[in-house]
Amino acid sequence: MLVIGAGGHALEILDVLLQDNYPHPIYFYDDITPSLTSFRGFPVVKNETMLKEIYPANFFFVLGIGNPIHRKNMYEKFKSLGGDLSSVISNKSVHSSQLINKEFDLMNLCYLGPETNIGKGTLINTGAQIHHEVEIGEFTEISPRALLLGKVKVGNLCSLGGNCTILPKIRIGNNVIVGAGTVVTSDVPDNKLIVGVPGKIIKSL
Repeated sequence: MLVIGAGGHALEILDVLLQDNYPHPIYFYDDITPSLTSFRGFPVVKNETMLKEIYPANFFFVLGIGNPIHRKNMYEKFKSLGGDLSSVISNKSVHSSQLINKEFDLMNLCYLGPETNIGKGTLINTGAQIHHEVEIGEFTEISPRALLLGKVKVGNLCSLGGNCTILPKIRIGNNVIVGAGTVVTSDVPDNKLIVGVPGKIIKSL
């Protein structure tokens, strides 16, 4: 398994892999810190040449970074290099057997309700609660302890801050940032920053 990134979120990915007794070798990829050759005792791949030496054919990778745009860019880069995106699903989280899609990352102590549909490359971070029939687009970041109530819809490349609450049936567009602790009580169009209780749009992105 190749973990893209060797920073804070990559450490949480490693924790989930180890607690689930992942049986295969684990590598990290970092091409921006020349001195970093090992991450918590695991080897760090520094460039594409080294990658091809380790994985001459296809390989699996996970996204060890949180930022939605970086997640999408790294997905496209490593997909083009012959990689296949893998999911990290913590066994310390609770999720319905009725999940529609499983191409996302689910960290520790989360809840995913029935008939939730989570887009490719999305991150559901520690302690988040995603309730029934919620739909989330691709490469979106759901921060720790965010709460999405029933039938919420969230677009692509969004970032929902820690401890935010999205009330039932709210629609959030693409490329939206919801500030930490915000309570979203009405629909949010594309490319907006919303903060506060109740949430107010304060900026176009």
